[in-house]
Amino acid sequence: MKVEVEKLPKSQLKIKVTLENKLVRDSYSQVLDAAVKETEIDGFRKGHAPKEQVERKLGVDKLYGNVINELLQKYYPQALKEHRIMPISNPKVEIQEFSLEKDFEFVARVAIKPEITFKEYKKDLKKYLEDKNKELRKTNEEKLKKGEQIEADHAHMHTNEIIEILIKNAQLDVPEILIEEETNRLIARLVDQVLAAGMKVEDYLKAQNINMDKLKTNYQIVAEKNIKAELVLNELITLEHITATEAEVDSAIAEVKDEKAREELNKPIQKVYIKTVLEKQKLIEYLIKETQGDHQHEK
Repeated sequence: MKVEVEKLPKSQLKIKVTLENKLVRDSYSQVLDAAVKETEIDGFRKGHAPKEQVERKLGVDKLYGNVINELLQKYYPQALKEHRIMPISNPKVEIQEFSLEKDFEFVARVAIKPEITFKEYKKDLKKYLEDKNKELRKTNEEKLKKGEQIEADHAHMHTNEIIEILIKNAQLDVPEILIEEETNRLIARLVDQVLAAGMKVEDYLKAQNINMDKLKTNYQIVAEKNIKAELVLNELITLEHITATEAEVDSAIAEVKDEKAREELNKPIQKVYIKTVLEKQKLIEYLIKETQGDHQHEK
């Protein structure tokens, strides 16, 4: 296996993998043997049909597709491990051609964690809160002059405000692959919602006075902001040494009343997700406390 890695702009890598022809032939032989065991052909007991007839029945396109999947699943992770690559996106794979007579070559483009630098996010948060308090005092003075009741004497920081300030404070290049993935996810969710409401997507777009290109552009902006927030929060969790313990994760799961939901949440991948959610909550609470001091705050 030959692996070439090329750095692309915006924290992306191009990984070119070349597999010698023997690996291709060996994989095809294994795929065909497996197909023979599972394919039923008239006149033969299952698993005993001649390979040539199995090939004709299934078609080489299907068999080649299975071989490609086998090779990708086996050698793509090996290429990552060999070069110590830790992608944060699914790979975008390109295959030029496939032949049993040639070496197999594929190219995978992936996103890696971008470098993130911050200015003075705590200073910016405090400045924002000071400005909110100034505005609140001004509003309260006007209310008092009118004999109106004052509802609060201190401004509060809200989660969305904090995230907005953190994003503005951070400098990073968001990988285009991540933006594309998130954009597609948002559009797919919208399409599901529109169809569930009994509407056609074309009718929805017409009602909104936009076309699919405009919708995609709008969602690309939202997607980039979502990804920036995710990357920035994860970076700050590391910088501020925020962590959620296993006991805290278990406690959060225990609060779920539905038994089936609890069983699902106790799966390892779900527990990892819950841990990240708790850590983000703890980070926001920490930043609020740092910014507002002992004043009561909203989560």
